[in-house]
Amino acid sequence: MPDIYSDVPVAYAVYKLIFAEDGKTVVDTQYVFVNHIYCEMVGVDREMLLGKRFRSFYENADPRWMEYCAQAVEKGEVIRDCIYAPEIGHWLDFSIMPLKEPGYVAYTFMNVDIDRARQMQMKRNYTTNDIILCISKILSSEETYEVAMNHALQELSRILHPDRLYILETDGKTVSNTFEWCAPGVTPEIDTLQHLDYEQYIGGWEKFLKHATSVIIEDIEVLKADDPVDYWNLKRQGIERIIDAPIYHAGKLIGYLGADNYERSEMINTVAILETVSYFISSKIMNHRLMAELEHASRYDALTGLQNRNACMEKIDFLTKYSSSVGIVYADVNGLKEINDTLGHQAGDAALRQAARLLTKCYGLENTYRIGGDEFLVLVPLVTELDFKTSVLRLRELAAGKADLSIAIGSEWVADTAHLERAITKTDQRMYCDKVEYYNRRGKKRETRHDLNAFRRMAAKNLPIAD
Repeated sequence: MPDIYSDVPVAYAVYKLIFAEDGKTVVDTQYVFVNHIYCEMVGVDREMLLGKRFRSFYENADPRWMEYCAQAVEKGEVIRDCIYAPEIGHWLDFSIMPLKEPGYVAYTFMNVDIDRARQMQMKRNYTTNDIILCISKILSSEETYEVAMNHALQELSRILHPDRLYILETDGKTVSNTFEWCAPGVTPEIDTLQHLDYEQYIGGWEKFLKHATSVIIEDIEVLKADDPVDYWNLKRQGIERIIDAPIYHAGKLIGYLGADNYERSEMINTVAILETVSYFISSKIMNHRLMAELEHASRYDALTGLQNRNACMEKIDFLTKYSSSVGIVYADVNGLKEINDTLGHQAGDAALRQAARLLTKCYGLENTYRIGGDEFLVLVPLVTELDFKTSVLRLRELAAGKADLSIAIGSEWVADTAHLERAITKTDQRMYCDKVEYYNRRGKKRETRHDLNAFRRMAAKNLPIAD
């Protein structure tokens, strides 16, 4: 398997499951793919791992690893947890997802070592320690991402008694409030704190981190002279004091976990609680981002940005369940092989992207799919026959005006999606006739096209996440 996930920012591995005779119990796994971050985490070279069994390296491995594999395959869904792995001496926040190929799973691992948290916990009293454990359990539960994050803030509010708790996320250029809890009577700010300029809004906070582990402002009046924008923004919200614990990933600041007008208490270490919880929140955020990226990659074509074959088949299955009209366009880039052979694949890629832009200009990204190398399908539900025919006319006119692009087009409108698959086949045939005319004019031949059933078989056999 090629290292297509070399840029994935966490440890990633694909395993083939080894079953017991009952066909359900997973007794071992075989390494199929590992990225370099995984190799660094376990301290073993890739060549040593690939093709080998997991238990050949870790004889006394936690049996839960095999149980997680079995659960993911049996349920057909992503399994998430956070456990200590004595095999490698790390705390791991991980997700396991079944692949389309039966008997294969993919793991993503995040090293969330809590050595630092352990040292801090030795200095905390039992109350603080219990609070942290409670929040960490919430964040590692089976609740959905949004529910778990909001649940964690709600639980923190019961302990810190602030006016407002929030999570800010940043890419270093802008900052947005992504989650928020407000006390009764406190006006929510989440809608107003979106895509703000980072430097202008909270860039001044970094100076506090030079001498402390968190941004701790006991009296916002200290900001008035040096950071007036932040000062007046906090003043407007009735904020007198704040604590903002930085959220880091791989040493990079990605956000803050903050509390406004928190209750001062000798019973708990407020700063320690926020700083430790921010550690788990970082893991939650990055794992969610990774899963979102993988989900996007499974449904979108990397070259054109269009929805891919997987998404197209889902849309066809959805539309055939309901009776409605639909307009269909089948399009194919003419002469793509010749472009690749004479001008290079970069020129061929440019032609595909240009065709994608043309189709999305007429039908929108939500209705346009790249289903093969040079083939595109458009499905426009709930459109009148007149409007659809007008749109096809516009498409042909726009295509005719492209001196450096030629596309074959077939179209069909049907009043009832119950006949959708037959209509797609008919549209495909019309497009092929259009393509034959193109090649006849150029004195060349075109190979016979596949039908929709062949397209379905091709979709079922092709396992890569994106075309």
